[in-house]
Amino acid sequence: MNNKYLLIKTKDGLINGLKTFYYTWSGDKPPDDLLKNKPVHETITPWINNIWWDKPIDKLKSEFYAIAWIGFLKITTSGKYRFYVTTDDGSRIWINDDLVIDAWRDQPPTTYISREMYLYSGFYRLKYYFYNRYGFAEAVLGWITPSGEAQVIPKEHFYCNISEYVFFTNIPLNHTVIIENNVEKKCVSQDGTCTIEIKFEEQPFNGFIKIIDEKNDVVFRTHSRLTIWGGDEFKLAIY
Repeated sequence: MNNKYLLIKTKDGLINGLKTFYYTWSGDKPPDDLLKNKPVHETITPWINNIWWDKPIDKLKSEFYAIAWIGFLKITTSGKYRFYVTTDDGSRIWINDDLVIDAWRDQPPTTYISREMYLYSGFYRLKYYFYNRYGFAEAVLGWITPSGEAQVIPKEHFYCNISEYVFFTNIPLNHTVIIENNVEKKCVSQDGTCTIEIKFEEQPFNGFIKIIDEKNDVVFRTHSRLTIWGGDEFKLAIY
C-alpha cells in the first residue's frame, strides 16, 4: 500500500436542525406517507416546539396541511428514555424504523407518551409526521430522560444531512473508492471526482474507506472506521 496519500474531510454533511417539509391535502384524511408527496415548501427548523393560531408559513392556509420533520436525534447519555408529543391534530413518530407514537387522528391538544426504551449514546434516525385539519394546531416533541426529567427535546439534539451523496475529489483516473461495511459501496473516478449514495435509511454509515488502483492494488485505507454522513466531502491529498 502506498503511504503517500492522506484523505482529508473538506466538508461536513451533518448540520444542526431538522429537514422540514410542508404539504397541503384534501379529502377525508391526510396521506399516510407524506414523503411520497410533493411539498409546497421545505426548510430546516431547529426543533419541534410549535403552537399555531394561524398558518405556520405563508404558503399554507390555516387548515388542511401536513408537516414532516426528518433528521437525526443525538443521544449523549445512554439510558432509558420515553418520548411524548402534544398534538392537535395528528402525529406519528419513528425512532429509526420503530413507530413509537401513533396518534394519527383528529383531536384537541392531547399528550401521548411512548413505551420506555433503552438508547445508547449516538445518533438515531427521527421521522415525525404531523397534520392539521382546522384552525389551531400544536406539535410538540419531548422526552423523559434517564434522570426522570420531562422536557421539550432541546435544539442541540437535532441534526440532518445535507445530501444523500458522499463526494470524493482529487481521485486519480480510474481509481475506485470503496466504503467497506456489511454492504460495500463504491465509485470509480473518471474526472478526479466520484460520488457514493448513502440513503437516509442507511445513515449514520460506519465503515473503512479504501482506494484501489486499476491493478486492484490498495493505495489508501483508513486506519479505523469512520462515521460517514450524506453530504460529507473528502479530498485525497499527497504528502
